[in-house]
Amino acid sequence: MGTMLNVLKLMFPYLRPFWKQALGAVILALPLSAIKAYEAYLVKDIFDKGFSAGASSDEAWKLAGILVALGLVNYPLRFFHYYGLRMIVDRCACSIRSQLFQKFQVMPASYFATAKQGNMVSTFMSDTHMFADAFKNALEIIREPITALALVGVAVYHDWQLALVILVASPIFALIFGKLGRRIRKYVGFAQRDVADMTHAVGESLAGQRIAKAFGLHGFLLGRFEKLQMRFIENRMRSNSAEEHSHPAVELVGSLAFAGVIIFAHHRIVSGELTTGGFISFVAALAMFMDPVRKFSKSNAKLNQARASSERILSLLDTPSEPDAGTHTQVSFEREIEFRNVSFSYGDGDILKDFNLVIKKGEKIGLVGLSGSGKSTLISLLLRLYPVSRGAILVDGVNINDWNLENLRHLFSLVSQDVFLFNDTVRENLTTGDRHTEEEINHALEVSYAHDFVMELPEKLETHIGDRGLRLSGGQGQRLTIARAFLKNRDVMLFDEATSALDNESEKIVQAALERVAGHRTIIAVAHRLSTLKNYDRIVVMKEGRKIEEGSHEALVAKNGEYLKLYELSQRD
Repeated sequence: MGTMLNVLKLMFPYLRPFWKQALGAVILALPLSAIKAYEAYLVKDIFDKGFSAGASSDEAWKLAGILVALGLVNYPLRFFHYYGLRMIVDRCACSIRSQLFQKFQVMPASYFATAKQGNMVSTFMSDTHMFADAFKNALEIIREPITALALVGVAVYHDWQLALVILVASPIFALIFGKLGRRIRKYVGFAQRDVADMTHAVGESLAGQRIAKAFGLHGFLLGRFEKLQMRFIENRMRSNSAEEHSHPAVELVGSLAFAGVIIFAHHRIVSGELTTGGFISFVAALAMFMDPVRKFSKSNAKLNQARASSERILSLLDTPSEPDAGTHTQVSFEREIEFRNVSFSYGDGDILKDFNLVIKKGEKIGLVGLSGSGKSTLISLLLRLYPVSRGAILVDGVNINDWNLENLRHLFSLVSQDVFLFNDTVRENLTTGDRHTEEEINHALEVSYAHDFVMELPEKLETHIGDRGLRLSGGQGQRLTIARAFLKNRDVMLFDEATSALDNESEKIVQAALERVAGHRTIIAVAHRLSTLKNYDRIVVMKEGRKIEEGSHEALVAKNGEYLKLYELSQRD
């Protein structure tokens, strides 16, 4: 009972919108239980009146009519009861998934850096339905005891002394449910964790299939998966063992009780204290009593599984969201961006150390340096993907922590080395839910040098481009992301190693597209090929999280310092 109340308490916010349907399902459970009990009661009249030597045809027709009437009443009651339950379960599952999906959108980037996506997907798809199913199971835990009590009432009505045998067995049933329920909850939790790990492993193998083929990693990947699957099987077998023990244990106790009833009833019938019809009705009630007990046992097991699922769901929902307490709203970038004594660490040593930089509106700024110098981290901090550890970043004189998060990010468009495209059409990847005219879309494609290849696709803008755009080349996919950024028409464009994964020919096309898209906007670009930054207003050279040089391409080359070394190295590459 404690498990049921805990789970229902957690489910209440999701059940609240459907409280009328839930109340209706609960109310309908009562006449359903009463019908089953009355059917057991009728057995006595059927044998004592309908089948007796002196029974009339009127009695037989009357009893037959009652049974038909019960069936007609039972039909709609049962349909609306169970259909309502399923509707509530499905809608609750949808509500929980919607809440989880919304939560995923506002979780901090630091969470995704450590969490397993497979765990999140498994919780999202599997645990939500198991948790939502708890209402149906909880109602069965209420309905089946009512049915069982009604049947016991019939048995008591016929012979209370025989009914005592059933009541003696009740504490044993409670002991079985309690002990095995705890064991089920424990191992189902372990099994659900293993399902999440397997989901993650499958996701990794699919995402990395090119590398797996290139390096012949199939055996390695299969070994990892089989190890996880064996762990899942072990925990699943333990939970199944506990669940399957409960059913025969219940039936064994019921058989012992029934055996006692037969022996005791023999003496009652011989002494004339109980009629044959009464005994058969009693036995029918006892036999029917075992059905709700079995259903109760099954629902109790499912409810314990739901409790394990609820813990996983709540652990995700309780994860702190991105901080968004800022109230400053502004629709456009007006003056400057300032990094003021910014230091930052991902956990092991500072990536940025007392970094200072002022970027005026309309300037084109390049960030260069060896890998790990903190260039891309600056982009992440500017987008508030991570909180600044020390110092401050100001946009138009306002600390970014004081900006409304949505307004702040609305100032920027990002084109990164990680080309992310949705498994959808070219059009949907460009517009991403915004409304644009055909002229605007075509102009964006032309500016990004993507128009020609898009028009050559089988269905042009309506062509599906596959998971993460795998039906396109790397350069084509990157040009689509540039067109998407152009359509967003933001004031500041962030280029984070946008051409690093491309071959020379594709890089030249993409670089030309970036320059055309940039126009008169403010640009902050991280680049590995320094020749692409020659025409930028300033180039900032970073090393070990610090700014060590700053100036135009010509000034930095003349300085004969770190920039010149990096430039010559990039030219050789």
